[in-house]
Amino acid sequence: MSFRWPELLWAVLLVPLVLLVWMRGERRRAQRAGAFGNPALLPNVVTARPGWRRVVPVLLYLLAATVLLLALARPEATAQVPRDQATIMLVMDSSQSMLNTDVSPTRIEAARKAADAFLQEIPDRFQVGLVTFAGAPSVEALPTTDKDAIRSALRSAPLRQGTAVGDALVRALQASRPRNAVNNERPPTAVLLLTDGESRSGISPLAAAQQAAEEKVPVFTVALASQPPPELQQVAEVSGGPAFTAPTSEQLTAVYRDLGTRLTYVKEKRELTSYFMGGAAILLLLGAAASITWFLRLP
Repeated sequence: MSFRWPELLWAVLLVPLVLLVWMRGERRRAQRAGAFGNPALLPNVVTARPGWRRVVPVLLYLLAATVLLLALARPEATAQVPRDQATIMLVMDSSQSMLNTDVSPTRIEAARKAADAFLQEIPDRFQVGLVTFAGAPSVEALPTTDKDAIRSALRSAPLRQGTAVGDALVRALQASRPRNAVNNERPPTAVLLLTDGESRSGISPLAAAQQAAEEKVPVFTVALASQPPPELQQVAEVSGGPAFTAPTSEQLTAVYRDLGTRLTYVKEKRELTSYFMGGAAILLLLGAAASITWFLRLP
């Protein structure tokens, strides 16, 4: 939990000070009462003492004051809330090296299976687009809520020669922009890049990552290799996304499911002032009830 106006928290220190002043006043009151009478005769005059009942209302009021002072500092908490809408661009390596069998049954089949699991994780309201790439990128599907269309495009995308990661990222950024967008505005967008090797042609992947960062589109990179290319980690860092390594089919599916959760929820700060105010009100009511009970029990 954090506070929007933390400088006001110093006021909370007044509460124990008030408690000390009250306790000192109680001692003086008892001393003055003893000076005008014989303490040994008090049991014959007073049949009952308030004891702890006298203290409870004071403690409740002071606790309510503490909560009110905390409320003035505008407390906030970070919570994960579902996104209302989002666009996710799948950027899939379709080079000939994806036929390697170090990932069972092949890299490309494992990638398609993991992508299918990913599509099951994200909400139906999210739009998903697909870009495949080898020596050049190809937009297989523009952003759509039709997940079956994306699955079909994944299965039918051909394998080609070459690897142009940077070009594929730029093409994904272009395809993710709505056709009727004003000033390049777009809903929250992320790129999910899966590849098994370094870029061999086209623009630099880091230059494309910088463009993604300027457009506030994080790139989530997944390396389908036991030793991922260093450039994938750099692409993720520059664009503001995480980097993953998935050398097995099971790990790749787990990564995609995790990414589905990450992209579905967003962290937002929620103000808790109203809750603190409500708690303080309850404490004040309890203090008032304790005070009434104490007065009614007086002889």
